Amino acid sequence: MIQRRILPEEEELWDAAMLAAFAVSWYGMLIPTLWNQATNGVNAAIFIIGGILPLYTAFAKGRAALSCRKKRRDAVGKGRCCRGIIRQVVAEKVPYRGRHGHVYYRIRYHLVIEKLEEGFDSGMEIKTGAYRVPVHRCLKSREVKLYSDASGWKWYVEGLQCGIFRQPPIVSEMGDCEGGNYMGDVLFRIVYIAILLLMLLQNIL
Repeated sequence: MIQRRILPEEEELWDAAMLAAFAVSWYGMLIPTLWNQATNGVNAAIFIIGGILPLYTAFAKGRAALSCRKKRRDAVGKGRCCRGIIRQVVAEKVPYRGRHGHVYYRIRYHLVIEKLEEGFDSGMEIKTGAYRVPVHRCLKSREVKLYSDASGWKWYVEGLQCGIFRQPPIVSEMGDCEGGNYMGDVLFRIVYIAILLLMLLQNIL
C-alpha cells in the first residue's frame, strides 16, 4: 500500500525548488538575448544581478532543509527511540507580510504526541515543529516512532502513516483548522514551475 511521506516545513524543499526554477528560467532566457543582441553593459549587469538573489535564496533554503534532514538521519541512527501516540493536532495562524506590507496568515499544523516508554517521563507530551500539510486530514494511524537528538530535547517523528487522499478523522483538532488552502498552494507551485520550464524550453528551442 502506498504511503505518503510528510516532513516538517523546515525540511521541505518546495520553496527552494520554486526559486531555483525561477533563476534557471531567468538566466536561460537572458543569456541567449545577451548573446544575440548588442545590449548596453549597464543594463546587462542589472539583469544578471537580478537573478542572483533568488538563486542565492534557493541555495540557502535548500542547504538549511538538507541540514535539518541530516540531523533527522543522525537522530534516527544514533538517538533514543520510543513509541508515541498522536493525541491532538493543533493548528496555528502564522502572520507574514506580503506585497505592499499587507499582513496575511498561513496555517501551520503541530502534532501533540504522548511518549510511551519506560521511566519517569512516560506519558509526557511533546509538540512537534510546524507542518505545512494538514496532517490530520490524511492520517491513517495515531502510532508513530519518536527519535531524540543527542541533547534529548529535540524529537523527530518517524512512521507517520498517511494516505494519499483524505482520511476519516482519527485525532481531535484544536485551534483554527479551517481556512487552510494547502491543495491550492500545491497546485500553484506545480503550475508555477511548469510555466517557468515551458518558457525556458520555448526560448531555447
